[in-house]
Amino acid sequence: MKIAAGCFGCLTLLCMILAVGLTLGTGALATMLIAADPNMAADVVPLLGYVNYAADGCCCLSAVITVALLAMGMSRGNNEAVE
Repeated sequence: MKIAAGCFGCLTLLCMILAVGLTLGTGALATMLIAADPNMAADVVPLLGYVNYAADGCCCLSAVITVALLAMGMSRGNNEAVE
């Protein structure tokens, strides 16, 4: 159980990093596109909005996993057999 919790904890961390990275990256890219070519930015920036929706999904996924692991850990207590 401890190995699975560690794996899910690592997945949660990766999802949070991906969410923050995608949000910051698409924001910077949109700013650069608007400064470089406003006509092209008008076509591309709405597509970057969909990437931000995916980043929000990663953020929600990591929050759900964290809450599930917390609840699982609290319900098990300390009565697990020591191997």
